Amino acid sequence: MTSNQQPRQLNSLDIAMQWAALPPEHLKAALAALEPELARLHELSLLRARLEFKEAQDRRTHNLYLGGLIAGFIVVVAMLSGAVIVGINDMPWLAAMLAGPSVLSLAGLFVLRRVDSASARETGRAHREALAASQPPTAPAPAPADPAAGQGGAVV
Repeated sequence: MTSNQQPRQLNSLDIAMQWAALPPEHLKAALAALEPELARLHELSLLRARLEFKEAQDRRTHNLYLGGLIAGFIVVVAMLSGAVIVGINDMPWLAAMLAGPSVLSLAGLFVLRRVDSASARETGRAHREALAASQPPTAPAPAPADPAAGQGGAVV
């Protein structure tokens, strides 16, 4: 009758236990041979611990970026929906603020996790232009009438 079990591979402790039955000189030789294997096993366990830490860190980073994408999408959709609602209610200046360049700036902030100073300046300039375009032009104030010209005579 044959068994389908594979022969058990001996680890360093099993080998040391077998050598323990022998005289002390042989035990000293066994321990000297065992020390490099224990050092390799220790290095292997340290490497595994480092890899597990790196995997956990990568998982956390991935979840953070995915959360940023979701939050950015929600903010952009909310701002655009708000722009449509206030635009329907005859507030084009507020709609321009909500649907203007600030949407792109916020989306970039959530997705890229950084804001360049040039991008921020450009967003501010475009925002000011959008506000100026959405407001009706103001008529110049009428010039004050000259009281002396209306009477036709000299002022005493």
